[in-house]
Amino acid sequence: MKLDQNPSFRKVLIPWYDSALFCIIISVFMALVFGFSRVGFRVALEHEEYQGHCWVPLVLMVLSGIVLAINLIRVLTRMARRRGEEQ
Repeated sequence: MKLDQNPSFRKVLIPWYDSALFCIIISVFMALVFGFSRVGFRVALEHEEYQGHCWVPLVLMVLSGIVLAINLIRVLTRMARRRGEEQ
């Protein structure tokens, strides 16, 4: 007789990097990086000698925006799922 591989009394373990606290910390850090790169992009456009390098803060802004959006969606869906379970 096979043992049940997924017993109902076990709690699902969430890895530390997927916890709500870690996602919020990463979101705050990515918001800071996004703001920093926005300022860098603006400064690069203002100075003629740096206009050729304005792609660096632009890439940083896009990548941090993607990570920020993914983490915020993850936290919001987790919060919505918890509210649905409570009701």
